Amino acid sequence: MRRLVLIGVCVAALTAAACTPTRNTGTGGTTTAPGSGSSSAATVTTGPGGGATTAPVTAKPATKTAAGTPQGTWKVRYNWNIPSTRVGIDNPHAMPLPRLAEIHVGNHEKDGFARISFYFRDGMPSYNFNYAREVLNEGQGEPIKLEGNSFLRIQFSNARQHDDESHNSLKVKPANHIGFTRLRSYAFGGDFEGYVTYGLGIQSTPNSDHILKIRVGELTKKPDGKGGFFYVVAFDVAQN
Repeated sequence: MRRLVLIGVCVAALTAAACTPTRNTGTGGTTTAPGSGSSSAATVTTGPGGGATTAPVTAKPATKTAAGTPQGTWKVRYNWNIPSTRVGIDNPHAMPLPRLAEIHVGNHEKDGFARISFYFRDGMPSYNFNYAREVLNEGQGEPIKLEGNSFLRIQFSNARQHDDESHNSLKVKPANHIGFTRLRSYAFGGDFEGYVTYGLGIQSTPNSDHILKIRVGELTKKPDGKGGFFYVVAFDVAQN
């Protein structure tokens, strides 16, 4: 009789184990939302003599945390090249103009790049960028102070860095001295009539004509943890 009871208990335990569902999560407890990414093409307009080029835009599907919160959609708008002439990226816009709220930097040198990200509210701005001998303050016409031996000028258009009361809307930012191997510093260059300008100080190989490649990506609708969203433009500087 005792043997029959033990057999019954074992059968019940095995049945329960077979029926218990399992849930796989990705690295850091994330799961990928159903669906697959898509690729399209975006026109990138360069400066005089540069003509127009077509760069691939790779859109990745939104990911979700274990709690199911969407994390936004990432796409590359300019893929590892040297913007020796001005490159323009256009995005649809409406009022109110996107306003710059935060700036973040990240050291991804083990992956071959360093990153500076501009976080906007109310939408994704348009922007242009290029390597320049110096980056001028838009209001004064004077060079802004940057570390390094090469400089990237970034200008956001249909954008602002102030709120409706004309107060500075940039609430989170790193020190101007970034100090990464290649991405050395950044500086503000003006907020004027729908244009916001920044400069990056980049350290290329000394005593050479080597210019580091740039990649630009956008992250749409990144949750801010408070029920709202950020629209992120990220500039990556190649390590080599």
